[in-house]
Amino acid sequence: MRKKTGILLSALLMAMLVTCISGCSQSDNALKAAEDEIKLIIQLDLKEDIGLLILDNTLNGIETSGGISNADKSNLKRNDVLDWTLSKQEYDNPTGPAPLTVRFRVITQYCDPNYENDYPEEYTMLLDPISLEADFGRDYYITITGDKESGYQAAQDNL
Repeated sequence: MRKKTGILLSALLMAMLVTCISGCSQSDNALKAAEDEIKLIIQLDLKEDIGLLILDNTLNGIETSGGISNADKSNLKRNDVLDWTLSKQEYDNPTGPAPLTVRFRVITQYCDPNYENDYPEEYTMLLDPISLEADFGRDYYITITGDKESGYQAAQDNL
């Protein structure tokens, strides 16, 4: 009986180790941009949780808009790392670096997401835009700081 328990325990520990290792390597790859996308990796460094994060993008003369929220309708945590992908096909397949402007809107209270990205004014805080020369196949790191009392700021991290 002890031998069976020992073997079972060893097998369980080995399975947990394999799962942990494979999960860790997948999470690193999940944050890397594919050749046909630009990946924005957004570190929240806030004083409180927020409802949603809206991104208004202009690349290659084409404007797009979208947002990040939790599927379970919970707030985004004040220290979450989020990622946002821009696909080359959405922007008429540009070649080489192109000017990218991203304007973030913090929605301070959770609201059901909508395709118009139209949210109550009292919950919406507009950040100054970030402009950079972006190239497909690259990751760009951005940190958002602040709170609803003092306002929010977005800055590109130079890594």
